Amino acid sequence: MDRKQVKQLLDRYANGECTKREIELLHAYLDSFQDKDTLMKELDFDGEIKGKLWAKINAGIEKRKQTKVLYLKPYFKYAAIFIALLGCSLWYLLQRGPVQEQLPIVDDKAVVLKTSNAETMEIDLDGEDFVLDSNGEKLGTYSKGMITYRGNDAVQSLIYNEIIVPDGKTFRLTLSDGSMVHLNAGSTFKFPVNFLSGHDRQVFLKGEAYFEVARDETSPFLVSAAGIGVKVLGTSFNVNSYESLTSYAVLAEGKVEVYRENGVNSDVVIIEPGEKASLEGERLTIDEVDLEDYLGWRNGTLSFNNEPFEAILQKIERHYGVSIDNDYQELGAIRFRGTFKDETITELLDTFKESAGFEYSVNNNKITIEAME
Repeated sequence: MDRKQVKQLLDRYANGECTKREIELLHAYLDSFQDKDTLMKELDFDGEIKGKLWAKINAGIEKRKQTKVLYLKPYFKYAAIFIALLGCSLWYLLQRGPVQEQLPIVDDKAVVLKTSNAETMEIDLDGEDFVLDSNGEKLGTYSKGMITYRGNDAVQSLIYNEIIVPDGKTFRLTLSDGSMVHLNAGSTFKFPVNFLSGHDRQVFLKGEAYFEVARDETSPFLVSAAGIGVKVLGTSFNVNSYESLTSYAVLAEGKVEVYRENGVNSDVVIIEPGEKASLEGERLTIDEVDLEDYLGWRNGTLSFNNEPFEAILQKIERHYGVSIDNDYQELGAIRFRGTFKDETITELLDTFKESAGFEYSVNNNKITIEAME
């Protein structure tokens, strides 16, 4: 990109004519320069204009740092080109014309509640209603995207309900003992509508959930999840058991016991806050982790911490409720690190596109990734 092109874009920025995406790319471009005064001098801005422009740029950069962090750093063979791509991003912008329109994602999936007699009902995330048993008795209520079950000592048998959360959605529920469960996209959770006093409080998970367990010394809380189990009396932890991924538990506070289901007594570990217990083959391993990388999904954050591209695509599919075909197989094992909060799927894919060098196309809710020609 020559000086004339850079100066044209900076002139538009000074006049408030840049799009949001142009501003993001401009900040990334300027961040790669150590001596910004020399850059301004080379672009032939006089002192007054340079001062006003630089003040505006610095204010924008400071605001960006305060409101969100958006970065992507590829590892291995792409590491050497990351900084260069930041410098070239403005050239891409000027050459390719208008920014692509937002992807037309169709949001037609509903959270489903399945009752003990196999009846199903779709949950209106904006509505309010009662949860009833087969006899029409009230088990609980749902409101504002959350179900709350009521404890009932008159119930003396285990009656299960099941919540099915589709891709692109999250859901919360409060169990009859007061324990809170946050369910991530693409998860299924089976639980008793009422726990029995003096008995284990056992629930079953496929997918991912964060548990805030009400303490009960007489009734341990057990989570059964794709090969691993978690046993607690009362604390907060995250369990991930998506199909095709390694099952693990991450502890936020207190202590939990993690064990291999169908294992022997020795297949049990105790983890502390900030630790992750993973099922690797037939044994459990413990690692220290950054909790935000594993718990940020509860507030809408999508984090990739040195993860292979194929695993990242699965997270993107669940988070946005789309289907992705990766025809650029060479990217599959490349690892990336990034954090996204309020970005649309178009903004996220464009960030990857700029850094990793691929093209993508959209057909309904299906995205196809291909190598650049």
